Amino acid sequence: MLLVLLALAGCGTNAKNDSGSNGEPASNAATADSANTASVAAEEPAADAPASANPTDVTLIEGWYAKGEDGGYFAALQQKYYQDAGVNMTITPGGPQISAMTLVASGKADFGISYADDILLARQQGIPVVGILAGFQYSPQVLIHHADDRIESFADIGDRTVYVTPGTLYWEYIKSKFKLTEAKPMAYTGQLVNFIKDKKSLNQGYITNEPYALANQGVDVSLLKVADSGYANYADVLFTTEDYLAKHPDVVKAVVQASQKGWSYYLDNYETVNPLIKTYNPEATLDAMNYEAEHEKEFILTDETKANGIGAMTADRWNRLQDQLIEIKGLKEKQDVTKAFTAEFLAKP
Repeated sequence: MLLVLLALAGCGTNAKNDSGSNGEPASNAATADSANTASVAAEEPAADAPASANPTDVTLIEGWYAKGEDGGYFAALQQKYYQDAGVNMTITPGGPQISAMTLVASGKADFGISYADDILLARQQGIPVVGILAGFQYSPQVLIHHADDRIESFADIGDRTVYVTPGTLYWEYIKSKFKLTEAKPMAYTGQLVNFIKDKKSLNQGYITNEPYALANQGVDVSLLKVADSGYANYADVLFTTEDYLAKHPDVVKAVVQASQKGWSYYLDNYETVNPLIKTYNPEATLDAMNYEAEHEKEFILTDETKANGIGAMTADRWNRLQDQLIEIKGLKEKQDVTKAFTAEFLAKP
């Protein structure tokens, strides 16, 4: 039964394969094997760094292929923030056959990256994972439509075809909230050809990816941001297990605060970090990653993070998300959300 639960958690419920990825267009995504081959551990700590005299080996599994959407973690690696905090960090890309949730839950990795709603679903299934930092205050997911198709809001979708991964929770929420009973959902395969041909359709995507890929093909599009629908999901959530957190609170604190510093550095210096990310995902282009970095800022730097630091999370937001999931029957019953996340390790601004 545990194996079944882990497998279910590994599948996830968000659109992890927008254009074949959770962060890169399909044309830029490396294979899982080549991405794993490119995993690189942090350099050995300097002799004059007391905090790193006996570093703790730690593994972080990305939610998908290496990309700019995880830039803060790579910046922390490159700038030796993990090393300085006494952590010997190894970042390993995910992929279609690699589940961060499964690997962390089974103890084969220490930290992973996912979504708040996936964490709540995993906990409902008996998998005790805990969110410890929200890289994105709101999801960068979008519904894309052709620019000349007059759609001003989600309520205007009407009876259009929507290419979306079956079971995607934000789509279930949007359908319910905006009463889209006539919309025609079609399974999204990771390819944009059907959307390009159908001028009255919409397609799931990431604001950091698909618009860039479509622009390169000469397709002019407009966007409906999932964040504007009211869906309260946190994205790029760094998580670990209850067991690891209880046994290694000092390591969790070091990783969280080094990651916060990494995000602060990446936002202003992404062009110096993206070449490192490219070594993990050779088929990605620097132009695409730079585009990601620019367009993800609005989801990372908000009034909340300016007041409480990058990665901030609140019980109110987690409870609101939980209520939304219960409303669309994504969750069966309420949980104690204070067990699903903790903000105690986050450094204040």
